[in-house]
Amino acid sequence: MDFSGEETIKAPRQEVWNFLIDPHKATQCAPGLQSVDVISDTQFKASVRAGVGMIRGTFNFDINWTTLDEPNHAEMVANGNAAGSAVQLTSKMDLEDTDDGGTLMKWSANVRVSGKLAGVGGRLMNPVADRMVKDIFGCIRSKLETGAPA
Repeated sequence: MDFSGEETIKAPRQEVWNFLIDPHKATQCAPGLQSVDVISDTQFKASVRAGVGMIRGTFNFDINWTTLDEPNHAEMVANGNAAGSAVQLTSKMDLEDTDDGGTLMKWSANVRVSGKLAGVGGRLMNPVADRMVKDIFGCIRSKLETGAPA
């Protein structure tokens, strides 16, 4: 499944960058997050409780930043496993300044699901993914736009 979009965040680009690449900060907006373990500047592990419909589990993700061009462009790969299911995610983001001092984020993600979770099909997964994206960006905005500690 492919997802993409553009989001405007009313915060300076460097501040948005610093928030998004910091695993401890960015994962504050991850639905179902159980834990984060930072391995290095470019690698971390996360445990996330997720699922669709009746199929739920705790996914253990290995996440790697594969490209970091501060504060413009980043790419990551995440591989997660739970009992009977697996998820592979590749994601890209590009940040640009807006005329009013904010940041335009252009993003894309490719998600491949296998196992039991794949059995529910896109009919159920797409609405869940759309809601999650909306919630994640709402959280990012609340952390960066209101001056709340990030």
